[in-house]
Amino acid sequence: MGASVDVDNPTRAQRAAAIEQLRDKLSDEVNSYCSDLDVWRFSVARQLDTEKAAVMINAWYEWRKQANVDELAVAQPDNENPVPCAVRGYGAVADANVTAGIGVDDAQLRLTRTLGGGCWHKRDRDGRPVYIERAGRHIIKDIPKTSSTSGLVEFHVLLQEFLTRTLLPECSQLAEQTVWQQVVVIDLAGVSLVALSHIPALNMLREMLVRDQMLYPERMYRTYVVNAPPVFVTAWKMIRSWLDPRVISKIRILGKDHAELLDQIPAHNLPSFLGGSCKCSHMPGGCVPSVPLGNYPDLPRSAYAHLRHQVLISYTEPRHSFVCETMPVSNGPTPMSSPLMGYAGWLGIKRDSPRSSAPTSPVPMRTQHVFVRFSTDRGRGMVVEVLWQPLGSDSDDGILVYPEALFEPQRAPVLLELEAPNRAGQLVVNWRVANFDEGQAPFPRPEEAQIPIQLEYSVDTEDELLTAFSLPPIKRS
Repeated sequence: MGASVDVDNPTRAQRAAAIEQLRDKLSDEVNSYCSDLDVWRFSVARQLDTEKAAVMINAWYEWRKQANVDELAVAQPDNENPVPCAVRGYGAVADANVTAGIGVDDAQLRLTRTLGGGCWHKRDRDGRPVYIERAGRHIIKDIPKTSSTSGLVEFHVLLQEFLTRTLLPECSQLAEQTVWQQVVVIDLAGVSLVALSHIPALNMLREMLVRDQMLYPERMYRTYVVNAPPVFVTAWKMIRSWLDPRVISKIRILGKDHAELLDQIPAHNLPSFLGGSCKCSHMPGGCVPSVPLGNYPDLPRSAYAHLRHQVLISYTEPRHSFVCETMPVSNGPTPMSSPLMGYAGWLGIKRDSPRSSAPTSPVPMRTQHVFVRFSTDRGRGMVVEVLWQPLGSDSDDGILVYPEALFEPQRAPVLLELEAPNRAGQLVVNWRVANFDEGQAPFPRPEEAQIPIQLEYSVDTEDELLTAFSLPPIKRS
């Protein structure tokens, strides 16, 4: 049968026949565990050879049971588990970076600091999720020092389970058809010959790739390796020897020409550094945050442990605001901040704090950066909006410096970066509990809705934040 079937474009009857043939080789226990899609994936991975596919799927089933894979803490709409890596542009979970929350262990944080940066970033033209890896920025020599091979594989399993359980169901719903594969973009910009020949790291990569093919077959639709330097040719000869021929057929090695990427992914869903138009400027680090690249603050766990302000809000009193003054600076984006009480900006609560009498002499319209850290102990998400208003203004209308956006601080602390005009003014940060129609988290039961939500937050200038935690300057592109 395998010789006469195009596994990429089978008829409905051919697909059903292949699934039935493989199910006949499986025990009732395995059959009850597997969906038809699972059976089809393993069939395709072994070119419809039912004997080989049966061996493969049985090994997969035993591994999942022995490793308790189904018990992994995977972020989904109905729980408060943290995301395993950065996420942009999905509804099942809000946009997020990896931060040092309770559910994120130190091993994952150490690994994140050596990897070049990974992000599930929106969708391709057919609705598949897109995963982007800045592999050229990996600190290759440090990966074996900060993680074992088993630790790296476990992290990769968590990523794959998040894809399978959370992102693919959402993509399927939006596409109104089953979406069961992802598109991967591996950016090698910045990679060196030394990195490509580091044997301990290559051995870890080999183990991860071999296991990926055995445990998550046919989850990849296409992989694009972009900005590949000439020295990659040598490494690729070795890497491809670890891959199944069908996997190799799905990999495209590209240089600096990203035209083929744009054929797969629309420009508005592709980061600007890959030839698209997306910048994700609402998130620190943009489209793909990278600790080695230094494009966002890599805050330690202590930065989220004791936030400066605490307040209780609820589903009946769902709003809170914070106001700080910003003062112009001449040498960089370093405003001054101090709390003022009573002004709620867009929330419409009466202002009862005195206005500042600070002068409002003309200042060039440069921007200054302010960071907001916040977390909650429960809830279904917080919507944030930030306004700025010149000091001395008689109008209640401010400049919108951060349009309202939904975040999920109940999963892990959130870090936001704001840009305000480099002038004397008031920065107003507004929070409110997410409405019924915002996000996919279930609304609480009546008894749960009576429990207050504790919001903790700190607002700091960039200079204050970097100085407090001895961090290097942020490299913004």
